[in-house]
Amino acid sequence: MKSYNENILNDLLHYVKTYQYENGISPSYRNIMKHFNFSSLSLVSRYLKILYDRGLLEKSNIGKIGISKNIEKSSTILAPIVGTVTCGSPIYAQENIEGMYQLPVDIFGSDKQFILHAQGDSMIEAGIQDGDLLVVKQTTTADSGKIVVALLDDSATVKRFFKKKNEIILHPENKNYKDIVTKDVKILGIVEHCIHKF
Repeated sequence: MKSYNENILNDLLHYVKTYQYENGISPSYRNIMKHFNFSSLSLVSRYLKILYDRGLLEKSNIGKIGISKNIEKSSTILAPIVGTVTCGSPIYAQENIEGMYQLPVDIFGSDKQFILHAQGDSMIEAGIQDGDLLVVKQTTTADSGKIVVALLDDSATVKRFFKKKNEIILHPENKNYKDIVTKDVKILGIVEHCIHKF
């Protein structure tokens, strides 16, 4: 019988990697115990051992959590790749996150970002194809003309955003689709990069 929680393992790995990239060092066992409200350091050790055994983390020669030599503070950011984003569920909710990607700051910037799978062909005339990966800057506002990820009808959609006097237009970049006209919409982010999958 398992004596550990797989979700906690995933959260712990995410926490350690994020901490390393943001701080340039690994979190201490006490950092982890406090963050996850673990009852003891031995419980921290038990979960870390599983990650060590799976090869997802390395232990240093002095017993601490190892850190890759190529990790430099602020040189990269971690961006989660998310699946379905629905109403009432935050972008970074555990059930949305499929994995983490390391993005170089000099290319993608240092703003908080997430990565989303492009679905369908409604934005092909903007160069976004089905299956592409979209790097999105997390924000709740956007200027007219920007391509945004918006929450509409309980799911995320990617469209070009236009704000008129009394309405908002979400414009597909495909002549076969019609504009979506609405009074209000929740913006999750602005699409800043598109990574094609060949």
